[in-house]
Amino acid sequence: MAKRDQIGACLLVLGWATLGSGCASSAGNKDCAECPEMVIVPSGKFVMGSDGSEFGHNANEAPAHEVTFAKPFAIGKYEVTFDEWDACVAAKACEAVQDDGWGRGRRPVIYVNFDMAMGYASWLSKKTGKQYRVPSEAEWEYAARGGTTTPWFWGNEPTQACEFGNVGDQTLKVEHPDWTLHDCKDGYAKTAPVGSFKPNAFGIYDTVGNVWEWVQDCYNETYEGAPTDGHAWLTGDCTRRIDRGGGWYNKPSAVRSALRYAGDDSKRQNNTLGFRVVRSLP
Repeated sequence: MAKRDQIGACLLVLGWATLGSGCASSAGNKDCAECPEMVIVPSGKFVMGSDGSEFGHNANEAPAHEVTFAKPFAIGKYEVTFDEWDACVAAKACEAVQDDGWGRGRRPVIYVNFDMAMGYASWLSKKTGKQYRVPSEAEWEYAARGGTTTPWFWGNEPTQACEFGNVGDQTLKVEHPDWTLHDCKDGYAKTAPVGSFKPNAFGIYDTVGNVWEWVQDCYNETYEGAPTDGHAWLTGDCTRRIDRGGGWYNKPSAVRSALRYAGDDSKRQNNTLGFRVVRSLP
């Protein structure tokens, strides 16, 4: 399995210092002041999906299959925030979206549909001259697992979720006593500022909960015939795109690393949908 120490010590990539063994950039891995901070994920391979023995397993997570990344890539350290989105709005390249009164700033942007997420990545690409995009489903899961094979990246115990993400918890149960929620408290009933919880082993935050994250792939009911090289699967039902990671209201089975939402209308906007970006490396 890929680990952070596989990146090695301080390799410079276009001015970035990788987050390898004991070494990080004080300025953060960013291509501009308003750009998302990125984490470099090492090349390697992993088993994508789950089998019937995993808690909460769904048929669309099978067959579990090996995916190989021949090259490293960079992914957002955090979900795209309102600050970052509003910079795109100010540049007249993105549409203004509401926050439902929950707050803006470092909270993850919400009410963003798939096309809007792709538009933001396109704006970043034009602004920086680098190649930004929405992650493939394989890139997302590889990064989210952080080198692990357990249902959640921290292990097998769902009640630890409140250490690692903003999930459906006992704080939310005050508002929704009939919902199935985690038996722990994370302190947030709705979205939380990004980076409020512990990261995974790759140094990536909020891959569990907070907001569902768009990925590029069109929806297919199983992984039969899925790419094995990390690229997005762009055939199938492309009116529906996949969301990953679960949101601020989700129960344990819905925030597993393998969980894939069963295809969402790419035009849909609501207060549970956000995203993060990927940047190609040389």
